[in-house]
Amino acid sequence: MAKTNTPATTKKVSIATFLNAPRTANFLTETLKERKTEFVSNLIAMCDQDAKLAACDPADLMKCAMNATSLNLPLNKNLGYAYIIPYKDVPSFQIGYKGLIQLAIRTGAYKYINAVEIREDELERNKITGELKFLGDHPDNDVVGYVAYLELLNGFKASLYMSEDQIEAHALRFSKMYQSDKQYKTKKSKWSDPDARPKMSLKTVLKGLLGTYGLMTTDMQTAFESDNEHAEQTSGARFEEAEVIPQNEPAEPGNGANNGKVVDLSNL
Repeated sequence: MAKTNTPATTKKVSIATFLNAPRTANFLTETLKERKTEFVSNLIAMCDQDAKLAACDPADLMKCAMNATSLNLPLNKNLGYAYIIPYKDVPSFQIGYKGLIQLAIRTGAYKYINAVEIREDELERNKITGELKFLGDHPDNDVVGYVAYLELLNGFKASLYMSEDQIEAHALRFSKMYQSDKQYKTKKSKWSDPDARPKMSLKTVLKGLLGTYGLMTTDMQTAFESDNEHAEQTSGARFEEAEVIPQNEPAEPGNGANNGKVVDLSNL
């Protein structure tokens, strides 16, 4: 009787085995130095808690995690600074809106930086100048959009408002996972999660504003280039609706420190 040959199956290497392999361990030691132990333990713990992450290629996972480490942002879903999101066993690095704020604060150049939801009858916008006027809180009204605002220590101001319809169009255009949710009636995307969607919307307006009018530091540029939230990456150029609100008498520019100025994060 002829012997049947069965194809050999390749056993997937676990993230722990991969990170502790001599070649990888040496690379991490040289790159991260004293941060290596924390990096390894955090990444292993993340995979232990998320089967979809554990199913991803260990090398790709490590590269995604290195993006967060290079920006000195914690990879902790509960903190909301940065994430690794798996999609069809492929991980992608995503920075959260709190991570963008953190990078902006580190420049020491911002007097105010904020992003908030806008409810019906709360905002009035001058179509010609782009100036926004807050009319008062209406917490019981429906959310109609989101606005991001920044003001530098030198007096420069800018804002970006996007309506709910614009946010929806943005999500459908740039998020493959959300497109799939709409097509197959699933809820795998963060855009489909009612708890996560507001944070995604805040990130959208904040990233658009910072990409167009914010200070493009090395870290901020790295964050924009590394962020794989959408199918098409951007530096903010597509947010044509962002309007500059100039100040006639700008204050003296900062010297690279925060100079005791308050960063208004109360609504985030």
